[in-house]
Amino acid sequence: MSKLPGKNTDKKTVEVQILGQRMVLKANDDSRHVERLASYVKRKVDEVAAHGPISSTKLALLAALNIADDYFRTMDEAREFKRQVATKSRAMLVELER
Repeated sequence: MSKLPGKNTDKKTVEVQILGQRMVLKANDDSRHVERLASYVKRKVDEVAAHGPISSTKLALLAALNIADDYFRTMDEAREFKRQVATKSRAMLVELER
């Protein structure tokens, strides 16, 4: 998706459909990347919708919360991984200096 608002360099058009809504998106990224993003969002919406009837607004909000949860969990895991790598790297450096 576009990283710089207002920049109109080599944008690609991608059509996606979520919640029965057809959207034509313009993006700087590879169209396959945008399609993957839309597929992920659609999957999250479908997961929430599987629990029973709900308004499309609430459905979108719950899907957004689930996506945010995935994002924050992934960020926490990445921070923990970096912490572990830094700890092991320091230990290895101490061992090498001996």
